[in-house]
Amino acid sequence: MPTPASANSPTTFTILDVDQNAYLFVGGILGTVKKADAVRTNTFTGCMGETFLDGKPIGLWNYRERHGDCKGCVPPAVGCGGDGSAGRGGLRRVGRPTRWNPNVSSVTFKFRTFSSESLLMYLATEDMKDFMSLELSEGKVKVNFDLGSGVGSALSASRHNDGHWKSLTMSRNKKTATVTVVDIDSGAEEKIVTTSQGAATGLNLKEHQRSTLEGCLPLETIGHLKRYAGCLREIEVSRTPYSLLSSSDYTGVTKGCNAELGGLSLAVGTEISLSFSTLADTGTILLAVGGASPVIKQARNSNLLSTKRRRRQSGEPYLSVMLNKGSLEVLMFTGSHSPRRVIRRAEQGALNDGREHSLRIERQPGRSFAVQVDEEAKREAALPNDQPVSLKRVFLGGIPAEVEQTSNRANIPFQGCIWNLMVDAVLSDFSLPVSFENAEIGQCPNIAPPPVPLPLPEEEEPEEEKEVSKPLSPPLTLTPAPGPPAEATPPPAPAATPTAAAAPPTAKTEPSADLKAYQFGLTKNSHMSFAFEDAKVRERLILEFELRTKEESGLVLYMARINHADFVTIQIKDGQVCLGYDLGHGNISGCVPFSINDGNWHKIRVSRVKQRGLLMVDGRYSKQMISPKKADLLDVVGLLYVGGFPTNYTSKRIGPILYSINGCIRNMKMVGGAVSAKPGATGRAEAVIEDFKLDMATPSSSHMVGRCFVATETGTYFEGTGFLKAVSSYRVGLDVSIALEFRTSRTNGVLLGISNQANDGLGLEIVEGKLLFHVDNGAGRIRAEHMPEGEGFCDGQWHSVTAKKLRHRVELVVDEKQSQSESPNARSNTCDTNDPIYVGGYPGCMRNLKITKASKTMEVQFNKALEIKGVQPLSCPAAAA
Repeated sequence: MPTPASANSPTTFTILDVDQNAYLFVGGILGTVKKADAVRTNTFTGCMGETFLDGKPIGLWNYRERHGDCKGCVPPAVGCGGDGSAGRGGLRRVGRPTRWNPNVSSVTFKFRTFSSESLLMYLATEDMKDFMSLELSEGKVKVNFDLGSGVGSALSASRHNDGHWKSLTMSRNKKTATVTVVDIDSGAEEKIVTTSQGAATGLNLKEHQRSTLEGCLPLETIGHLKRYAGCLREIEVSRTPYSLLSSSDYTGVTKGCNAELGGLSLAVGTEISLSFSTLADTGTILLAVGGASPVIKQARNSNLLSTKRRRRQSGEPYLSVMLNKGSLEVLMFTGSHSPRRVIRRAEQGALNDGREHSLRIERQPGRSFAVQVDEEAKREAALPNDQPVSLKRVFLGGIPAEVEQTSNRANIPFQGCIWNLMVDAVLSDFSLPVSFENAEIGQCPNIAPPPVPLPLPEEEEPEEEKEVSKPLSPPLTLTPAPGPPAEATPPPAPAATPTAAAAPPTAKTEPSADLKAYQFGLTKNSHMSFAFEDAKVRERLILEFELRTKEESGLVLYMARINHADFVTIQIKDGQVCLGYDLGHGNISGCVPFSINDGNWHKIRVSRVKQRGLLMVDGRYSKQMISPKKADLLDVVGLLYVGGFPTNYTSKRIGPILYSINGCIRNMKMVGGAVSAKPGATGRAEAVIEDFKLDMATPSSSHMVGRCFVATETGTYFEGTGFLKAVSSYRVGLDVSIALEFRTSRTNGVLLGISNQANDGLGLEIVEGKLLFHVDNGAGRIRAEHMPEGEGFCDGQWHSVTAKKLRHRVELVVDEKQSQSESPNARSNTCDTNDPIYVGGYPGCMRNLKITKASKTMEVQFNKALEIKGVQPLSCPAAAA
């Protein structure tokens, strides 16, 4: 038996801070990676089979990068259930069988898969004119072989990709081949017979030639097939056994497929979540309907119209999730009244970009449901009632022939990947579907576009050549190329190097920051966490801090037991400070009836001793509470969340205010301790105090926390070359209007830009004190410019800008003064972009950015930007600061 070993890290360090971008090294460490001192070697020699991370197997074949000569090993594998089988996606090349007769050959193996289109086995001569293959086509077994004078081909009548073990035997005697497939569980057998054309009778493999098992080769005959994902075992070719190695375990659904899972009850509180990625702008992601599953073999197409009428008359409920021309549409029909709809528009960012997106649907109390995409704000719609809805059939990726779409829209199959379907935090097992068609269960290719490195800033010109500043030249490079890597540098500064202007007496070039205060709310999951010794807060807990906010609501503090039976929280509700806690036998909550969301600092203090809790604001306003049922001990995990929750962590105990507070927090203190049962000298029970000495400068973890300014005003502050990606994909097209306000202390900088890899794009920038508006429809630069009067833009004041592209003409209005320009090429009138909008690249403040197209105005929320570098999106230093 293996000998376990264990060790402990220091008690205050409990989180292994890795994410999906972390690397897992197997067999060694690449030379470009710095090795931790605790790791004493960086090489391995030998064989490695199944590898697991958190109990989930990792397919060693599916590596991102490899160094050295890594090969498959031949010892017995234990994949696919520990029965000596091998599961993988890819290919395996093996030597020619030792007992090879050109006129007579046989192949036997057992397989289990959900693959619809993939190669099982391929044999070919060196010139590839003679070959023999076994494939899966729409889940059916297909045999092809050519002995040099014509192809013989046959297809099974039944599908054999149902996830059950099958035994396959192929016997060839000269021109005739017979394939027998037996279901090992039921004993059902199917036989296929085919004959090749012409007079040739032999497949003349040479001894050095190699065969391919469980994969695909880029040959014309089989180039359309995907890699095999499943299990193989007991493989023999002409009585020569082969042992294969390894496994894969990804849960995904790929192009043009549908899979049916078990049903669900959509009651109040039910949450459905899933992940998806696609490059197609239209397709059905999920449809859940009422009604029992019909017999698969019954007539499917004979009475669809009458079935449709019956379903509508019976008021059958359904839940529909689909992409429609880039917009996400979620429809819920409870069985009465009309379907209720939530739409997430394509203009708010592309979801068909090949990247992973998450979707969460929640049935809420109060007759409503909410839809959340990625980290965006929830979108809600009302429902006619709050009765549970029974959805007996759940389809992913499309709808089979016997079930028609309950809405009037066409059923377009989903092309991409769907995984991590969870209903009330229970993960659905895609390997146990009720039925499926054209579903590649077990593999999911990465279809996201590769990251494009950011362009490097142009080299500085010699000093003697800097007399005249040049605007940017085509193609527009105001902003980084699409998809910069996570650690990429900010976008390059404009051609002119930013220089400080003569600041007015009331303006400072560097804002004054409060070094003890930290800004939360940059995203909904903005937070800090602090580890502490949980046993020391069981009887006594004191929390004290200062808060500055203008928000109506937000989460400030939270600590809880693993199952959240015990918890303590501080929230802002309707501008008031509220305390809630539960000691395991019922929660108690209350608010101090005094509004603190006035933008000023307020001191908040919470003290709890046994059952009694006291919330105090500014030392003057208070609220007392007593926990019910004599519960007096707080049992929580030793982790305090400040400012909000981390991603993938939530609580159903404290209501809907689960998002980070948009505000500043400073001077955080936390005290615990025990209350002695014995009276002291005063005759009262004495307390043993434990000061945890929290330091907000060194939290246990931190995510999207910014700095706070001494004095603030509404706006977003950009630090030098700081920038943010406001929209992931935007098409400028014929006409667009951009409006914003800005304040700066520099004579050069980028305000906004969008451009493709060719010439098309637009941008707003300041060059040598002038504001320039560039547009390129692909036939040359169009530019409108504005030269301010007096001190120019460096006066510490807000300036308004409206920039309009009207086909081949541009208009620029700055502080109510207009300038314009147009292209002589009137036929070139469309700016054909489908690229991110980047904002910033200048030091200063911006607010009220609005982009209007076709009478629809999009107000850009900077704190919800897709990427933020060197930007404080929620506040701007006041001009007097």
